[in-house]
Amino acid sequence: MKDRIEAVRRQFDRNAEKPTANGLVNYPEETLGRHLGMFLLRCNFGQNVYATNDDALQLLITGSGSFADEIAVQFYLLGNGCFGLRRLGVMAIGLALRPNKALYFFKKYKEGKNALRLFDVYYLGLLHLPLQQVKDTFLIK
Repeated sequence: MKDRIEAVRRQFDRNAEKPTANGLVNYPEETLGRHLGMFLLRCNFGQNVYATNDDALQLLITGSGSFADEIAVQFYLLGNGCFGLRRLGVMAIGLALRPNKALYFFKKYKEGKNALRLFDVYYLGLLHLPLQQVKDTFLIK
């Protein structure tokens, strides 16, 4: 069953037009799409960069594109049940480079444990929804 869902998702991904930062800022004011477009522009990813699920997760979890927040997202996702060798490696390197942020990282880990499973949701289909509604749905603080 999971294989079928993944196959449908991959087909949808191939057929869907990827939104750019410029296209996203044209969404209504409080939507996930608008906030994602502003996030991409604010973090200097460029005007024609394509939005991805990772960008949406970064926006929903931390709202910032800093190095420490990138690591915090990895801790959040681990707490949320998304395991992976790459993720563990990034977390280890992040802790080694930013030991003063350890409490922040573990706080995000605990928040991830308390949130609903969100790492395998296709966020680009939720761009028209209000940002706060998406956060409330997945219990993101």
